[in-house]
Amino acid sequence: MSKRNKKTYKQMSFLPQTLVSIIIPVYRRFDILAKCLESLPAAFDEIDYEVIIIDNGSPEDEKLLIYPELKKRPHYRIYEWTENRGFPKACNFGAKNASSPLIFFLNSDVIMSPHSGAKTVALLDDPQVGVAGMKLLFPKTVEDVKLNQQIRPSNMIQHIGVAVNIRGELHHVLSGWSADNPKVLKIRNVHMVTGAALMTRKPLFTKVGGFFEGYGMGCFEDCDYCLTVRKLGYNIVVDSSTYAIHYTGATSEGYQIQYPINQNKFLFMQRWMNQVSFSDWVYW
Repeated sequence: MSKRNKKTYKQMSFLPQTLVSIIIPVYRRFDILAKCLESLPAAFDEIDYEVIIIDNGSPEDEKLLIYPELKKRPHYRIYEWTENRGFPKACNFGAKNASSPLIFFLNSDVIMSPHSGAKTVALLDDPQVGVAGMKLLFPKTVEDVKLNQQIRPSNMIQHIGVAVNIRGELHHVLSGWSADNPKVLKIRNVHMVTGAALMTRKPLFTKVGGFFEGYGMGCFEDCDYCLTVRKLGYNIVVDSSTYAIHYTGATSEGYQIQYPINQNKFLFMQRWMNQVSFSDWVYW
């Protein structure tokens, strides 16, 4: 066998079995997690993926209702922690154990629409795109109300990008707007996206050190990562032709989990104080 053939064989033998590693931190609310997982096959079409679930200390009796069945599924891995170590740490752990070139951080309370995952993967065909996000909508049906009592504006925009306003504050641009509004549909390149549904390249995520774990339980680590990626010259993109349903706060509000939002806000500004600028103009 020639040296060239040996090299080719070595490269082929280490090709990943899946294109996307879907990383889902979980704490209870397995009713919504089940719907999240049910939505994945139709969302990713023919794309091969693996699912990595990091359980942040859910009660044993609740885990027994779902994990034994999930562990039987091919390309499913479940890591069970005894305590809630927060979103950034769980995501970083999942990324380190991912075997795919693309990693997709997905909240357990996000239900994807058909083809939405495949379309998000397609955005990363462009080598200039470092992060791809999704249009997220608030729930709308009677069943949704049963899953999450804190219903927001029904079937309206929850997320289609994060911007910086004139006061230097981060906010979800166009939140509460109609999903079919022409201004919403025009959005492509954005400033930042939420970690509730964030796809990126594993080598890039590894290069920058993943999510900054100084944010503890979570909040702002996703925007911090997006700004780091933008600083390296990559674009942040959302395909506004597709969507997912986000049961915002279903876990944190249901179990009174406190996130250090104000503390993390100040931490974020300390890290990026001189590097964030008014970006609302991007959306108009």
